[in-house]
Amino acid sequence: MSIASVTGFVTASLVLVAIALGVLAVAIGVAAFQYFSENRQVRLARHERLVPYYRQRLSLA
Repeated sequence: MSIASVTGFVTASLVLVAIALGVLAVAIGVAAFQYFSENRQVRLARHERLVPYYRQRLSLA
C-alpha cells in the first residue's frame, strides 16, 4: 500500500465528513428557525424576551 493511496483515502474521507457536517448544519439551522418562528407572534404580543419565553416554554414541556 503506497502513501498515495492512503492520502487519497484520507482526502476522500475528509470530503465526505465535510459534506455530512454541512448537511447536518443546514438541518439544524432549519429546525431552529422553525422552532423559534413557531410562536414569534405570541412572544412579541406579550412583549417577552427570547430567552425567558423559551426557558418557560421548555420547563412546561
